[in-house]
Amino acid sequence: PVRMLEPGILSINGAELEEDTQNVYLSCNWAPVKREFILCELRGKEYGKIPDDFPSGMYLRNGPNPLRDPDNKYGWFDGSGMIHSVRFQVDDDGVHRAYYTNRFIKTGFIKIADLLQRPPVNITVQKGIRGLMNVLYNLLRVVRFDAQEYRYDNYALLGTANTAVSYFPLNDGNGKRDAVLALYDSDAPYEIKLTKARDPIIQHTLGTGTYNPYGLDHPMTPHPRYSPQTKEMISFGVGMDFPRLKNKSTPVLFINGEGKIYRTTDVKTRTSVYQHDFAITKNFVVMQDNPNTIDPFRMMFKPFNGTPISWDNRKRTSFVLLPRTSPDDVKKSEGAKILHGDEALVDKTKEFFLPEGEECFIFHYANGWEEDDKIVFYGTHHAKLNLVRFNSRYPPPKDLLPKFYRFELDLTTGTASKQLVFGSEDALVTKLPDNVDCPIDDLVVDFCNASFEKSGEKSDFLYMCYTKAVEDISELITPDDVNKGWSLGFWQGVLKLNTTTHEVEAITYPPLMNGGEAIFQPKVNAQSEDDGYLISHVTALEPVDGAEAEVRPINGHIGIRSRTKEKLKRGFCSHSTNRILR
Repeated sequence: PVRMLEPGILSINGAELEEDTQNVYLSCNWAPVKREFILCELRGKEYGKIPDDFPSGMYLRNGPNPLRDPDNKYGWFDGSGMIHSVRFQVDDDGVHRAYYTNRFIKTGFIKIADLLQRPPVNITVQKGIRGLMNVLYNLLRVVRFDAQEYRYDNYALLGTANTAVSYFPLNDGNGKRDAVLALYDSDAPYEIKLTKARDPIIQHTLGTGTYNPYGLDHPMTPHPRYSPQTKEMISFGVGMDFPRLKNKSTPVLFINGEGKIYRTTDVKTRTSVYQHDFAITKNFVVMQDNPNTIDPFRMMFKPFNGTPISWDNRKRTSFVLLPRTSPDDVKKSEGAKILHGDEALVDKTKEFFLPEGEECFIFHYANGWEEDDKIVFYGTHHAKLNLVRFNSRYPPPKDLLPKFYRFELDLTTGTASKQLVFGSEDALVTKLPDNVDCPIDDLVVDFCNASFEKSGEKSDFLYMCYTKAVEDISELITPDDVNKGWSLGFWQGVLKLNTTTHEVEAITYPPLMNGGEAIFQPKVNAQSEDDGYLISHVTALEPVDGAEAEVRPINGHIGIRSRTKEKLKRGFCSHSTNRILR
């Protein structure tokens, strides 16, 4: 049922921060929080209320937060990871309250930042010989730093753990507990320790987690997938070490409910490629082979603009299907039987090509599932990807911004196809809700997801952030530009897509406010897939007094949006994965 709730106000006391007036990634929604809060109550009792059927638990966000003041080259993907936590609980007096705390993730990157009095360089956005020299210079400066206690693999000194936080229900033999991982593309996972106390985060450790004893020798994607049906986590890693670059392989990991890696399979691609996310279905793992190739030697061969990750216009896009197996029997697979007619061919993959001229890169997958003889998945589609432009102080042009697509892999014909979801022509949705102030062809969509319980299964509803693309400009992005509706990272609202009827509903944030990724949380005793709440943080782009949370229904959902005081609001980071942990 649709329920109307009164608007509420949540507020916390903010830290005094200094903002960089020249770099947007050090101000507004990205301004760093320079204090760790032990505990702050979010005051909501006198202004509004947390819904009675909202579950007790923790809402977690992760994002970049520089420990030291960086130089002008600081970009969106830089900065040490910081976990922001809001615990919802019913206190002894019967009142439902929320408590906030935050912690830096204790990575080797933070230790180096403290040593150098500035953050290390981000290797993925360095260009040419000059960029290579920057990397070597920084590495030489840290050779005297003993990072062995923080090392997990060859990438630990470069990893920031700032991209995502992932939840893995785990039964390790000592009783059920929640495993929470902070993740970054170029590093192994950092496990976050949780307690039942109001201060939920004790320590972030590297080298003492569930995953370390099993010889993981490569980074892990920021977006591992949990399968509620088999109670396992599936992940992959992309390494820039020479053997994997030479073999053009990506390791896929299968981790059972006890936290043990029970299967590892190297998926071969035509060249070494960068992958950020992937999808799973009941019987398959879906990987992508795309033109976004990895080659660190380009920095030498193209001395002025060569980058280790760049787009190859000559390469086609395809999807690679890997059969899944059961944690109880890794030698048999229903997926292998479907693909190859032999359930024992568990490590044999099959490639599905998109038509020539339809090359793309999928940054984030919402969900995937099987329908008859087809694999269906939705994701944010880039016609071309340039990580340097996304991590620079210049706004990326329209052709680099993400659109939302539906993809199909036909198991009978062996072909792949894609369909634009939002567009004026040849799209599944040709008209947006009236409360979305954006021409449909200018719609930018990203940070898409489905209900956690529907991972790998048909989900009737998908959720995603949206905003409006602006005209290409070559001027620097400044804090003033955010009020003009700059096109990435300043999300204007959330869309809810029905995957069967392709009907769309929208929550639109008030003027001069924007939000982060919204995740779906089932309410207590939920009766249907969309019986629950969308939860996200929202910040004001202009100074405000106090904080505000607005609660509106969205067809059985309720969007909760808040803005905090002028200072602390800007420390909440813009990209993350979130879960309410019970």
